Amino acid sequence: MKSALRYTSIRTPKEFDDLLNALYMKVKPDPEEIVVPSLQVISVRGNQPPSSREYQDAIAVLYGFGYGLKMGLKFQKLSRPKGYFDYRVGALGTFWESTSATLDVNDPTSLRWQAYLVVPGFVSEALVEKARSQARVKHPDIPYERAALETISEGRAVQALHVGPYDREQPTLDRIHRYLDDRALLVSGRHHEIYISDPRRTLPAKLKTVIRLGVRQRDA
Repeated sequence: MKSALRYTSIRTPKEFDDLLNALYMKVKPDPEEIVVPSLQVISVRGNQPPSSREYQDAIAVLYGFGYGLKMGLKFQKLSRPKGYFDYRVGALGTFWESTSATLDVNDPTSLRWQAYLVVPGFVSEALVEKARSQARVKHPDIPYERAALETISEGRAVQALHVGPYDREQPTLDRIHRYLDDRALLVSGRHHEIYISDPRRTLPAKLKTVIRLGVRQRDA
């Protein structure tokens, strides 16, 4: 198992890049264990299917916030907080879960999701509100009120890289579950996907998605 990654002590762009690389950019098709630190994120929650307007609006909100914060701080349209450093806007992540026994991403009655972007630890509630106000002026049609600054705590997990269409993830999930069975691990967290590729610019066969499941040791 990989040791826990650093987050709270990050002070430079390189350290932030190293974190994002370990979280998804350098993940391989073979399953591996990882200990994910608590991360501060801008997040949007919902329950409509991924093809819905609600989820697409969430993506617009997150990237509007993500780049609004980054560029606002870089060009000092937002006041730079203590510990500021320039940083890369990372990939979109989404936790998927269901109120029923089986996850069905097309069933809004049971589907729940949390889409997010990781932000550095120096981002505060006050900074988010200032960025929200600026974003609303530029794009009043985007529902920025849906976004919130939150902390996600994932901890021990198993992840693998899936290459191909989103609806053909089962072989990758099967590899992960075989890995869990071989090591007496049980799923204890939400189904988590991190979308490395832009589906608007990437052929379905070449889409890269990290699939991650929170885990715990099976009781003896």
